[in-house]
Amino acid sequence: MVIIEVLRCERCGAPLDVTPEDIIVVCPYCGYPNSYDKIFTEKNVFFVESLPKKEILRLFWERVGQDRDYIGLRGKVEIAKIEGFYVPLWFGKVEGHGYVRFVDYEKEGNKKKRVVRYREFEDNPLVCVPARRGVYDIAVETLAKKFERAGYITFKEIKNTLKYMMEPKPIAELTPSRWESLELEFLNTDFGKEQAKLALLDRASDLAKEKHVPKDTEIKSFGFGGEVEDFALVFYPLWKVYYDIEGGTYFVAYDGHKGKEVLALEPVRVWRKVAYALAALVGVTVAALFMTPYGNLEYWDFVAHARQGALLALIIPALLAYFGFGLARGYGRKMARDVRVER
Repeated sequence: MVIIEVLRCERCGAPLDVTPEDIIVVCPYCGYPNSYDKIFTEKNVFFVESLPKKEILRLFWERVGQDRDYIGLRGKVEIAKIEGFYVPLWFGKVEGHGYVRFVDYEKEGNKKKRVVRYREFEDNPLVCVPARRGVYDIAVETLAKKFERAGYITFKEIKNTLKYMMEPKPIAELTPSRWESLELEFLNTDFGKEQAKLALLDRASDLAKEKHVPKDTEIKSFGFGGEVEDFALVFYPLWKVYYDIEGGTYFVAYDGHKGKEVLALEPVRVWRKVAYALAALVGVTVAALFMTPYGNLEYWDFVAHARQGALLALIIPALLAYFGFGLARGYGRKMARDVRVER
């Protein structure tokens, strides 16, 4: 006879739906975050205290009162919903190394010589990835990137780095009675330690590309390898305030610990659309103006008889026309949108 063991909630006793990847299993009945495989006793799992809901609301209304985008609309803003979550984030300290081969050009007389260069590098970044693969959330992704790029001091042990960044508390302190005083819901993790190491290495590789691969050049090859020296799982508070205005629903996401704005989806006001339209018109004008010489026979006659300045005469109008085209395309797209993202 096969005996199937059913895991039950430590708080209410309800059965839990557990997969091998789960680290923290949130009870679907009472919301309590249960430990799976006794992870609450481990030293690399933390949670961070959150500001209360009323403080997040105060910050939101303060924003509405100061932001010029809400001029004339402040009385029409209605809060639709406010929700808070403890978002699981994997932090890792990666010892990485790699190389990049790319095409460069060096001047040789009046000509440019094509050269393939090889460059090695070493990195020791702090990386952060959301521990939820199944559901994409732009606010969670933005929060993780803000931790990576804030320039925090990194220590040998990641728990000391976390102390410098926030005020982490061991998840073992989150007893059922302590949990009842929290306002936020805990979100499940989608992958455990081994999968987290792979995700952290992959993210470190992406950061190395951003840092070491030259922009606007031909890349021959890129390689990255490394090891996750230390890592930790942090349940970090994130609040979202959803509000209705002029028939649309938007939101502002807040760092629940520091009260700083993480991301905002806002309506595009008419005055902004007018400004975008004017910028796009300037771009079209610049592009048309500097493309005109290429259809002029006198211009080509000038280039043919020019000596040292021939190359500049060909390149400069093209670059300015490309700039104008980019300006027109970028602001034209913004003009067509009814929502803008502010990070």
